[in-house]
Amino acid sequence: MPQPNCSQWGCGYVYGFRVPLIVISPYAKAGYISHVNHDFGSILKFVEQVYGLPSLGYADVPADDLSDCFNFNQTPLPFQTINTPLGIDYFLHDRTPPTDPDND
Repeated sequence: MPQPNCSQWGCGYVYGFRVPLIVISPYAKAGYISHVNHDFGSILKFVEQVYGLPSLGYADVPADDLSDCFNFNQTPLPFQTINTPLGIDYFLHDRTPPTDPDND
């Protein structure tokens, strides 16, 4: 993973921990796992590419455009409902107080 060559914090664009990304689209490649190093700027760069917008000039510059995750030539995939073990009533009426997140 690329790292800037700098001697102090904040002098360049630094990658941190990994964050999962789930791509949901009728044009997403079904069952595809990307092995490309994407970053938060990849979403911005994708929007810029699709709509022909100019770069904002920072996070989007070193990022890729997520193009490996899509196939815009395929027939759009149909929407599929995913059943969940808990219904909507659980989430609408749950009064359990929130807990602090894990510290890991």
